[in-house]
Amino acid sequence: MHSISIAIVATGLISATSALAAEPEACPSGRVFIEGAGDDADIICAYAALATEQLQSFGLAVPAPVTIAVIPELGDKCLGVYHCGTGRIEILARDAYAPLREAGEASAFATVSEDAFFESIIRHELAHAALDSMPCPFEACPVGQEYVAYTMQVWFLPENDRIAFEEAKPHDGPISRDMLSGIMLMMAPELFAHRAWFHLQAREDPYAFIGQITRGEVLLDYEHP
Repeated sequence: MHSISIAIVATGLISATSALAAEPEACPSGRVFIEGAGDDADIICAYAALATEQLQSFGLAVPAPVTIAVIPELGDKCLGVYHCGTGRIEILARDAYAPLREAGEASAFATVSEDAFFESIIRHELAHAALDSMPCPFEACPVGQEYVAYTMQVWFLPENDRIAFEEAKPHDGPISRDMLSGIMLMMAPELFAHRAWFHLQAREDPYAFIGQITRGEVLLDYEHP
């Protein structure tokens, strides 16, 4: 009986310690909280603060509070996840992305420097947070969501990294909306990212076009039968 009590108390102490270790830490802005980031906490806070300002220049307001949690792994080869309606973003540790950049979604950014790439992931997921209430007449609008998130990810890359991104998959002609399909997004997200970027670059007023998407005035998604 006594041994069981001690075991229960010990387990309780371990659980309490774990809970304290996982307690989110507030960034200087007080709008973003970091969880499980270790030594990367300060740089993630800095990247999040900068991304919030950058997105605001396109009229994308990042809601507060937002928690950015660094976790050991993400499913389906995801680079980051924003959980709709919760204000929670999950990403990998900065060093964990290196082996992922050779294939799949991350290969779109294989020629981008590691620091710029990591920063851009945070910007991508914060863009999703800003789009949490984006009007959508369908069950979901993933093409519009990812179009904005990917183009914001690329727009604010340092110039040399942006050029490297563009030169990795140059396009031969204009990108039509039909070339930005949900099927492509699912099957070849790295190609979708490049096409979305070149499509936005061809708009007369990219800022206005992003605004039209976020207000639901331009639909890039289609209703599925």
